[in-house]
Amino acid sequence: MHPCLVIRHGAAEDRAASGLDADRALTAEGRRAMADVARGLAATGPTPAVILSSPFTRAKETADIVAQAFGGVTVEPLDTLGSGASAADILAAVAHRCEQPGGCFAVVGHEPDLGRFISYALAASARGFHSPRKGGACLLEFPAMPRAGNATLDWVMEPRHLRAVGLQGDAES
Repeated sequence: MHPCLVIRHGAAEDRAASGLDADRALTAEGRRAMADVARGLAATGPTPAVILSSPFTRAKETADIVAQAFGGVTVEPLDTLGSGASAADILAAVAHRCEQPGGCFAVVGHEPDLGRFISYALAASARGFHSPRKGGACLLEFPAMPRAGNATLDWVMEPRHLRAVGLQGDAES
């Protein structure tokens, strides 16, 4: 089995100084909330061997925050996860990752792409029936070789739940 954490980037600025969507960064509040979410993920989910991230600034920043919460996991940019990726293309990238050793991995990207990918992985339909909120996550399990419709869903967590878990862990420290 190949566990796959699917994480939507945190809250980002409405417009980048450059005017390019790809350059939009997390807001200060988005970074703070994502740090809490990431601590909740680290307390809840399996530790990924690698985090595959959209090359867009807000996704890279989210992936870096999550990587730090898991103790410094490697982040690999993956152009396929850029905004507008097809569910089939994301699944192909995930299948390629499953051919490599390392067990669990994470994917950080955008909506509606992640919702379509989750639906495609679970039900072989790219008609998104789940739309993760900013900072939300789910854990999919793929068998030996991922293909459309053969993933199982272990859990879905809203960002507020992950933040609560992350903050609870801070209070117990």
